[in-house]
Amino acid sequence: MSIAHSEEERLFEESLRRFLQTENEFEQRRRRLSKPNPNRMALWPGIADIGAIGAAFDEDDGGFAGGMRTVAIAMMEFGRALAVEPFLSCAVVAGHILAAQSERSVARPLLARIIAGQMVVVLAHDAGVDPFGKPQTVAQRIGEVYVLNGFIRCVRHADVADEFLVPAQLGDEVAIFGIPRAALSLLPYRLMDGSGASDLRLQGLSVQLRSRMMFARPEMLVLAGALERGLLGLAAETAGIVIAANTATFRYLGERKQFGVPLGSFQALQHRAANMEIAAQELLSMLGLAIESFADAVANRSALLAALKALADTTGRLVGHEAIQLHGGMGVSDELNISHYAQRLATIRAELGSSDIHKQRFGTEVAVSDLLALQDTAETREWREFVRQFTRAHLPERIALKGRL
Repeated sequence: MSIAHSEEERLFEESLRRFLQTENEFEQRRRRLSKPNPNRMALWPGIADIGAIGAAFDEDDGGFAGGMRTVAIAMMEFGRALAVEPFLSCAVVAGHILAAQSERSVARPLLARIIAGQMVVVLAHDAGVDPFGKPQTVAQRIGEVYVLNGFIRCVRHADVADEFLVPAQLGDEVAIFGIPRAALSLLPYRLMDGSGASDLRLQGLSVQLRSRMMFARPEMLVLAGALERGLLGLAAETAGIVIAANTATFRYLGERKQFGVPLGSFQALQHRAANMEIAAQELLSMLGLAIESFADAVANRSALLAALKALADTTGRLVGHEAIQLHGGMGVSDELNISHYAQRLATIRAELGSSDIHKQRFGTEVAVSDLLALQDTAETREWREFVRQFTRAHLPERIALKGRL
């Protein structure tokens, strides 16, 4: 199943798929990521060479003007191949913010390095339960510097990032700062999908005035645009994984025999497989609508993307769990790609807001954080940190080691 419309999009899809099949074959990927020092950037130079990174940017920014359909095509292929490289975080989300800067002379050199695969920039944003809420990091101007304070949890790809874009509350407005990796102290850890992440603790971090990025539009609108692109990318990745998991599961049902007949001949399993396929088709249809909303500047795009993320999470959970169930005990083994699909789908559900949050965003204009009365406080953050440290201190060594990989 393909969402490509034009011949150029089909050629791009085929080129990227061939590259990933060759360079990220499942066993090759599994061995690479299970090493003590996993190489999570192994594919990045090749992704840049075939033009995939440039496809996320307009021609004015040095890219190939691929548009959001091309981004979705790329994310579906990355999902199929379980690639852990930071295409979405860097080229799509952070790239949108960098390209929106009003000072083009500042933006172009950074964008050129990103497109060439020479630099990785990621967004480090924590707004509590609602990713579209105001940032919890606080900035204050003191003399000729800005001082930042905050705690940003689980920044995906922080382990490979060269620079971070950090939104912060600056008085009554929001500012976005570009902070180099060297200015931060990171303790990377492994996520369950094999990618890396790190928490960012900003305690009295002083940055120069020029670190603040300048935009022609309000920063919250720029940030929302980047996050919306992130939602579409995650949904497209989910669609790619769901299609791949369905294909593998249906093939298994046709090959595996019990009582002398294929598993797929049992009507109960046929019904479950049919539900998996229906869920995949529903997600593809919603993904198509979301892609068109970027091209046509649809007024209710935010609500549509909230519905898309909620549906993607629900579909991912259904297909991921059913694929494991229909494979039996081997479905959870590390040697089978089904378990890795399920782990990535579970990680996606925790990114950029849960399905419950996006159902609330779809159904109300009230800020989700206010609606749910879950706005973080110093006490709740202190309690979470205590639980986090206690858990790390008391984990059995063999389990703690896996988290450090």
